[in-house]
Amino acid sequence: MMRYALILIVLMSVFFIAGCNLIAPEPVAEMSVEIPDAYVYQADTATPRSGEENPESGWWLAFDVDELSELIRTGLGANHDLNVLKARADQALADVKREKSNLGPTLDYSLGGEQNYSQSKTRDQYSSSSDHNHSYSASLNAGYTLDLWGKNRADVNARALEYLATLQDLEDGALTLSTDIADTWVDIVSVRTRMQVLTRQIEANQMTLNLQELRYLNGMAMALDVSQQRQALAQVRSAMPLLEKEEKQLVNAMGLSLGQTPGTPVAVSTTDLPQTFLAPQPGIPTDLLENRADIRAARMRLEAAALDVEAAKADLLPELTLSASAAFSSGTLDLLFQNWVISLGAALAGPLLDGGKRKAEIERTRAVVREEVNTYAKTVANAIYEVEDALVAIDRQKAYIELLEQQLAAVKVTLQDARVQYLNGQSSYLNYLSAWASMESLERQLVSEQATYVKERIALYKVTGRRGAFFKATPATR
Repeated sequence: MMRYALILIVLMSVFFIAGCNLIAPEPVAEMSVEIPDAYVYQADTATPRSGEENPESGWWLAFDVDELSELIRTGLGANHDLNVLKARADQALADVKREKSNLGPTLDYSLGGEQNYSQSKTRDQYSSSSDHNHSYSASLNAGYTLDLWGKNRADVNARALEYLATLQDLEDGALTLSTDIADTWVDIVSVRTRMQVLTRQIEANQMTLNLQELRYLNGMAMALDVSQQRQALAQVRSAMPLLEKEEKQLVNAMGLSLGQTPGTPVAVSTTDLPQTFLAPQPGIPTDLLENRADIRAARMRLEAAALDVEAAKADLLPELTLSASAAFSSGTLDLLFQNWVISLGAALAGPLLDGGKRKAEIERTRAVVREEVNTYAKTVANAIYEVEDALVAIDRQKAYIELLEQQLAAVKVTLQDARVQYLNGQSSYLNYLSAWASMESLERQLVSEQATYVKERIALYKVTGRRGAFFKATPATR
């Protein structure tokens, strides 16, 4: 008997040593992208003063506009895409709980009852006999599979990492939604400002037309001057329907972002674009590894894929399962638990032939790791690219606006000179109208470009991952 026990111990030791060698962690794959020490381009962004940047607050508070804050809070609570991400996070958490259940023992029960009736007749068909009986049964079955090679623990940790990755997806989705709402809000304010500018221009052109008609009646202007002014008035009027269309489409887009039916009125009453607000410092590229939720999610999925490889390798090894059962049976309920059988058992089971299924799973999970490595590298590279683009856009857009303002000032001087020359008969009315049209176009363009500048500063919050506090979620226990 002792000899058989020693043989069993030796065999188990061999299995254990071989299993440890088989499921040893594989070398971590290297990321195929180099992170620079600093960004190539630097833009002039406002530096928050001490105490002004609260990590527990949303980035949009830098605007100091209650209307925008309320819109973003509404969107974060009701947006359909964000609710989809929340549901996916809940699904991932349920997967963690399901995998954790495999770490503990199982206990099942069964209850049953049976009643049998029988009847038999004799050969002469004149006599018969009948009988019936009852039987009742109950059982308890317990089982526990030892996690000798860490397969179940690897599965739990992999699912926990995937759950944490879905939380990062949720955070990234919330950041994207908040910046989208802010962009749409800026566009609505911008288009309404341009409509106000255009309305003033239409009124000014109408007054000028009335004046030209009066001058024509008094012989001080030609019919061509009146016709040209009518053409100028028609031109500025024709721009209004396009702005009205743009406004209504933006309001529809805002309603969709807020989780409302497109066409629902949106409470946007702000009339002026914010001229200055705090924008984040970009920091250094390595800051993105911790600040960007999409990078954190990619890293977690890479770690989860590596754990899936360990679990797949452990699936090649035998499992040791302990079992216990208790069975009760009787013909009467009052004696059910008086008649019982208890059994204890242990079983060692493992694959011998599976057609290469398990090895194929190892190859598949290793390929997934390679995929996740490249996904992580691409996510990091894309984040650096987005920050570089944002810094360039902010700096050049600011320079462009300054040049537009200079151009507008020059056009106003030209307009004044053209007006004087026209009134003195030294120039045609067309020169005056040309300068007037240039000024009107530049005024509207300047409003549009200022809105673009505000949106590009908003984008810097998104691409640097400066999100504020969107959601508080309890991570899964690893």
